[in-house]
Amino acid sequence: MKNTNSTALIFGLFMVVFYFAAAFVIVFTSFFEQSFDPLVRYVLGAFFLLYGIFRAWRLIKQYSDEE
Repeated sequence: MKNTNSTALIFGLFMVVFYFAAAFVIVFTSFFEQSFDPLVRYVLGAFFLLYGIFRAWRLIKQYSDEE
């Protein structure tokens, strides 16, 4: 694995973790409770979760095709 590929992999993993953490914080904590309506929080949390799953799937597919 080249150095640039390992950097891209680490960044991709970081972004997947970031989107999962953002979904968790938006839906399950009181941090955004007063800023957003509950429906908006759930929709936004679901969007972040689905996008995190998509990024993880794309990352797995990309790196499994290289081997």
